[in-house]
Amino acid sequence: MLPEIPTFNLSKANSEWMLRVLSLSQDCRRRSLDAACHYHDEVMARTQAELDRLHEKPAAEVVPGAAIELNMRLAAASIGGLLAAGSPMIAAQAAFAQGFAQAFQDWQAAVTQGPAARS
Repeated sequence: MLPEIPTFNLSKANSEWMLRVLSLSQDCRRRSLDAACHYHDEVMARTQAELDRLHEKPAAEVVPGAAIELNMRLAAASIGGLLAAGSPMIAAQAAFAQGFAQAFQDWQAAVTQGPAARS
């Protein structure tokens, strides 16, 4: 006698799980990219503002160390912006990990218990 075959569709459970994982991954990448773009836009705006400020000064007022000072201020602002951008990226990774764990638990329940687990 053959063993009883479960009535649920394993292929469907696998496809649903894969779709959830891909959706979570896409959302994570989108949120991380948004944070990185925001950070990059801020750095570009600060750099342009500093350059505009330097162009407004007469050449005699620009001291030889002004370029180094400018680079140091921009580097400090860049590091601060990078740290600020890190929080949304970390949150996106945490949301992905949490969603992935839940998707796996749902898939595992669907595979081991069949259709009753999904209702």
